Formats: sequence, C-alpha cells, structure tokens
Amino acid sequence: MGKNQLLKVGRPMALNRKSSILCQLYEKKHFTSKEFRRLWDFYDKDGSGFLEYSELERFLRDLTEVTLGEDVDEAEYEKFKTKIMGMIDDNENGKLEAKELSKIIPTEENFLLAYSIQSQNLGAQLSSQDFLEIWCHYDKDCSGYLDFTEAKDFMKDMLKVNSVKVDLNNVTYLDTFFKTFDTDDNGVIEIDEMAAIFPVEERFTNALKERKRFTKEEFDRLFDQYDTNKSGMVTAKQLPKMISDLSKISKTNLNDKQVAEISGRLIQMFANKDIPRTELSLVISSNTPQHGVQFKREMNEKRQSLRS
Repeated sequence: MGKNQLLKVGRPMALNRKSSILCQLYEKKHFTSKEFRRLWDFYDKDGSGFLEYSELERFLRDLTEVTLGEDVDEAEYEKFKTKIMGMIDDNENGKLEAKELSKIIPTEENFLLAYSIQSQNLGAQLSSQDFLEIWCHYDKDCSGYLDFTEAKDFMKDMLKVNSVKVDLNNVTYLDTFFKTFDTDDNGVIEIDEMAAIFPVEERFTNALKERKRFTKEEFDRLFDQYDTNKSGMVTAKQLPKMISDLSKISKTNLNDKQVAEISGRLIQMFANKDIPRTELSLVISSNTPQHGVQFKREMNEKRQSLRS
C-alpha cells in the first residue's frame, strides 16, 4: 500500500452515503487540509489528540465499510482491523495519532498538518523525534539550515495549516519571515531558530544550545573515527567520550561535569538508544556559512529569483 491511500482489499468498495463523514468525503480523490482536520475532529470526540477506545472502533468500522462494503461479518472485520493497525500504528500503543492516520487518508501534500493537529489537540509540546522529522523534511539537502527555497516550502505549509492565504510569490512575506526568525541575520534559518516556531520539548531546545560549540566538519571527522562498523550510529555508551573529544578538537575546553551534562541530555533525548549520525549532527554541530556577507548576498539573489 502506498502512502496516503486508503487500503483497497477484498471485494469492490461500496459506499453507504447515509453513514459516516469518512464515506461522504471518500468520494474525493484527495482531502484538503481543512477536510482532513474536519475528519479528525469528527472522530476525536474528546480532543485528546488520539483515536482510542470507542473513537478508534468507530473509525475502523467506518473504514471497513468504505473499503470492504457493508456486509462484513465480525471475523472479517477483526482481520481487517488487525491488518490496518499493524500498518499504521507505528508505536504499537493501540491508539492512532493524526500523523499515523495521514498515512492512509489521501490528503493534499502538507507535511505539517498532522503534527499541527497533534500539538494543538494535546496542548503539548512536540517530541524531539517529531521535530527532527519536520526539520529533515524541509532541509532537503541536509545542509543543516533552510535556505530561501526550502523556507518557502515550509512557509507554504505553515500558513495553510493556520488557514492564512498569502501569495508567497510576493517576496515581502519571505522578507518578513526571515527578519522575524533569522535572529543572527546570517541569511538562513537554522535548526534552533526553527525550533523557536514550534512548541518543542525543553530537553531538545536545551540540547540545541550546545551546537554552536562544534562545527559540522569537526563532528564529521570525529564521527568517522567512532563509527568503526560503518553503521551510521554511535551508542549511548560512546557518546560521553565523543563529546569530550569534540571539546578537545574544537578547543572549547568542556570540563567533566559539562561533558556529563551534555551527553546525559542527548542520551535522554534519544531514549538511551543508538543515535543516528544525521540527527546527532543537527543537534550538536553547526554548519552555518563561513563567509556570511557573501553567502547572504547569494541568498538574497535566490530570494529575488522567486519573484519570477
């Protein structure tokens, strides 16, 4: 099954138009962001940010009807339910989050939508992992910052989520965005600047405070030495020594207590598991342009080209 497609298995689909909102909307090829939000709110009755218990049961029965038809016996329903939950319940907690549901609902492309619903409904902060997923989606070239083209894609989705209609071909809006969030005025949006836009958990924003200590070049050189099996990961056990070695290379002179505090925050953030190179690099190293004035001039030229 491809992403953002309702599962079609078994007998041909039969729609019962007198039934659910899902049946009513499914005749469309793609849900708009507003329709997806309407769908989510219809099933998430208590506004918990999850579909669980009776909410989940109602959604799955409606999905079964849309997909298999009305005449489905209980055994067939249970089999279908198990198959669907196995496909989309990533964390296997028996609940559905908006980002999990968006895998099977044919929604117009808006990467931020599901995350927005999740944080708004819960009134809670994004996890470190959720934020990194958002960042890596827009940082297409994995440079460690968003240039004007990447920032335009981000703005387009962010504004749509908030139901704001803006012509992004008007470069004034991009100017305003960069003046607001490019706090060090270097012509790009860095990961800590973007984190200020989202309600991200505090342990993540605290970890980001260390990234200016080490350059990406220093990080890459040292990571290769630690990644002896070429897995693209370092272990939680290796991390304190790696932070200490980075401190020596960069001449930041961290003491043992500081090394322990930094590595401890990172180990907690990554749930004491092996840490992927890309995510660790984003959090503890900086890849900002070395020649600020020249780079900013180039970014301004790229921004101007967006007019056409």
